[in-house]
Amino acid sequence: MANLKELRNKIGVVQSIRKVTSAMKLVAGVKLRKAEQKAFASREYSSELERILSELKNKCADVNNELFTGREQIKTELLIVFSSDRGLCGNFNYMINKEVQRLLYDLHHEGKRVRLICVGTKLFDIFKRMLNEEDEIISVENFYKGDNMFENSRKLASDAIKRFTDKTVDRVSVVYTAYYSAMKHKIEQRSLIPVVGKNCEDKTETIFEPNMDEVLQNALSYNIGIQIYQAALDSVASEQSSRMTSMDNATRNADEMLSGLSVKYNRMRQYGITQELVEVISGAKAIEEG
Repeated sequence: MANLKELRNKIGVVQSIRKVTSAMKLVAGVKLRKAEQKAFASREYSSELERILSELKNKCADVNNELFTGREQIKTELLIVFSSDRGLCGNFNYMINKEVQRLLYDLHHEGKRVRLICVGTKLFDIFKRMLNEEDEIISVENFYKGDNMFENSRKLASDAIKRFTDKTVDRVSVVYTAYYSAMKHKIEQRSLIPVVGKNCEDKTETIFEPNMDEVLQNALSYNIGIQIYQAALDSVASEQSSRMTSMDNATRNADEMLSGLSVKYNRMRQYGITQELVEVISGAKAIEEG
C-alpha cells in the first residue's frame, strides 16, 4: 500500500503542475493577441520609414552625416540585444543566446571590440561571461513593464546615438526575434547606424525643407527610436508565442503522465484487491478443511 500512496502523491503533484501550465498557457495566449496587434500595427509604419531612408541614401550621395553614411573604419560595435525578463518561454532565450554567441565570435575574430546592451535580464549573466576584458555590457531593466516601452525605446536610441557621436562606438545593430505568426519567428540582426541602402529605381529629385542636413538629422534619430521600438514589440510577441507553445506542450505532457500514472495506480490497486481476496478465500477454505 505504500506504493499506492506514493503514486497518489505523484498524481497530485502532476495535477497541480498541469493546472499551473494550463493557466500560464491561457494567460500567454491573451498577452500574445495584444502583443501581436501592436507589432503588426507598427510594422508597416516602421518598414516604410526605413524604406524611405534607404532610398534616400542611394539618391543623396553628397550627404555628410555619419548616422546616414557610417564610418569607414569600424573598431567597436554596439549590439542592442532583446531577450526576456522571465523564463518558461521555450527556446526563445536559447535562440537569442546562440545568435549572440555567433556574432561575438565573428566580431572578436575580426579584432573588434563589443559594447552590448542587454534588454531583459534573463541572459545578462550568460552574455557577461562571453565578453573579453575590453568589452562592455549594460543591462536594461524594467524595459517591458508598464506602458513606457515607446519612451524607453527613445531613451535607448538617444543613448546609442550619443555613444556613436562621441565615437565610443562605430556601428550600432539590433538583435531580436522577429515575429511573423504564432508558429513562426526568426532571429534577425539589423543595422541601425548606418542606414542600409537598398536598390532604388526612382530617379526623381527629393526636395528638403528647410534643408537636407536638418531633415535627415531629425529623421535618422527618429528612425532609430522607431526601429528599436519595433524590435521590442516583435520580441514581446515572440516571447509570448514561445511561452504559449511551451506551456501547451507541458500541459500535454502532464496529461500523458497522468494517464500512465492512473493506469499504473489502478493496476496496483486491483492487484492488491485480488491478493486480499485470494488470502480470504484461502483462509476460508483452510478452515472448512480443518
